[in-house]
Amino acid sequence: MRLFLGVADRRRVGWVVAVAGGALMLSPIAAAGGDHAGSRATTAAAGGTVYGGLTTQHFPVVIEASKNGRAVVHAYIAIRLTCTSGGSGTVPDDYAGLSVKARKFSVSFGPDTERNDDGTTIDVEGTMRGTFNKARTKVSGTWSVKATDHDAGGAITDTCAASVSWTAKQ
Repeated sequence: MRLFLGVADRRRVGWVVAVAGGALMLSPIAAAGGDHAGSRATTAAAGGTVYGGLTTQHFPVVIEASKNGRAVVHAYIAIRLTCTSGGSGTVPDDYAGLSVKARKFSVSFGPDTERNDDGTTIDVEGTMRGTFNKARTKVSGTWSVKATDHDAGGAITDTCAASVSWTAKQ
């Protein structure tokens, strides 16, 4: 897939980062709630808790919880996508403003479609789920991202995807 190789088309890489919510490494764009293109939330409220850890791909994950524990103020990750074409690429992703109910939270977006000048399209989608332990000293979950390239006729030319588990501690 051209968009993840980083050298073919920088405009496409920028779009994927924006849609995927790239705050961890490449972009300051964030997502609010279930809309993966909202305004940037503030960092964890004064006295909030920050959890850090790793994904099963050995990339960082950071979860910022509100002081009262009723919201995930911001969640950040890096994730390596593997493509059906044999390529791969690592992209950042993030979500903001997630409600926590019964120690659980989840969000999803997409598929969001970019229509390119040459008639091709890219569909991007993702999900994230997490659960705090009873003591609220640890949080774990799953995170997934998928991007699908289509040619001008609508046929799928490549799919890049990943789903990882993650764990973070105070």
